[in-house]
Amino acid sequence: MKVSPLKLIAFALVSFAFSQTAMAQDDQKKPDPEKMFKRLDANKDGNISLEEFKNKKRKREIPVEKLEAMYSKMDADSNGSVTMEEFKLGLAKGKDKVKAMKKKKAETEDMEEEN
Repeated sequence: MKVSPLKLIAFALVSFAFSQTAMAQDDQKKPDPEKMFKRLDANKDGNISLEEFKNKKRKREIPVEKLEAMYSKMDADSNGSVTMEEFKLGLAKGKDKVKAMKKKKAETEDMEEEN
């Protein structure tokens, strides 16, 4: 089967455009931890207090107990405030948990398919 050079070029251009669009969407979906931190730090002191965290997150209708547990996990040194570094580490730990859960789910599905 012969493919004309024009069709090949058109296919390459469409493929390239699609990949660029997909990459741009991936960049937009990734939250910027520093921007998130600044939005949560209402008094701009460089730390997020539990009250600041609850006030901003409460809009998402997350139960207070869950917010307090999330905050506690981020506050690595348990001093009552979350620094930028602690916040970034907390986000990274959350991402790692999500990845681990997805991996475990995929493995379970693979095992079920084999049976």
